[in-house]
Amino acid sequence: MSRTIREIYNEATTERNKRLELSEFSSDSKMSIMNGLTWTVAAVIHSFETLLDVFAVDISTAINQRVNGTPTFYANALLQYQKGDELSIREDGLAFGYANVDETKRIITQVSYIESTDDTNLDSKLILKVATGEKGHLEPLPASEMVPVNSYIGKMKFAGTRIEVISREGDVLIPRITVYYDGAIPESEIYDKIEEKLNGYIMGMPFDSSVYVSSVIEAVRSTEHVTDVYIDDKATPEQGIFIASYDADGNLLAPVKVYRLTKTSSGFMKQSSATGKEQELPTFRQAIKLIVEG
Repeated sequence: MSRTIREIYNEATTERNKRLELSEFSSDSKMSIMNGLTWTVAAVIHSFETLLDVFAVDISTAINQRVNGTPTFYANALLQYQKGDELSIREDGLAFGYANVDETKRIITQVSYIESTDDTNLDSKLILKVATGEKGHLEPLPASEMVPVNSYIGKMKFAGTRIEVISREGDVLIPRITVYYDGAIPESEIYDKIEEKLNGYIMGMPFDSSVYVSSVIEAVRSTEHVTDVYIDDKATPEQGIFIASYDADGNLLAPVKVYRLTKTSSGFMKQSSATGKEQELPTFRQAIKLIVEG
């Protein structure tokens, strides 16, 4: 970290005063020629150290993004995947790449990674979660597309590296809660407002971020006309914030209650569609119980 001009000036002055040959130039005046020169040199040194700090940050960022074999390298490689194009070896033979860059063919828009270990394999495995679409409207990659994606990353990875790329249906958010409101508007309108807030919360979540019970409740509580949000421990069915996830084979698992926070299986959340595999899962309206305050 660069020193301030004052720190550099004080150090230079202290060092200067140690030298007898310069003692005759000693002066307390800030307007003296020697002090003026010292301050000017201190300012130049400070500028140089500041440039070195910026350079160090830029170099660190470039290294973290480009060093082959790091998790970030594989995540960035997936973002550059082009549907239907074949990888070719660069002329220098040091890496793979596409002959032509076509961003319209880049179907992977979100990537996150975690490293996991198990008792069978001592080496950690890099698990990459991917999704396509825009933030707030994310979808899993089609199963037919996962084969070329895995083939793509297989060519990129270093020998001995264990990598798994997954793309799953969004985790279903089920807010079984009791909501009190002031009764100033019809029930249908308060449901609309709550749904809008919950959808806004989902859209604002970074990919593969943690889901906090308090954040879901706060999203509902911030709705206009809502006076209180309550989890009734005596209610039937059981109240609380639940998440229903899909497994690797596309099977919908039973909802699991979140007690403080959790991580999503897919990396993103959605509301139940109430159709197909999700027909037994309640939508926001079906899960939330409304009560007029007082």
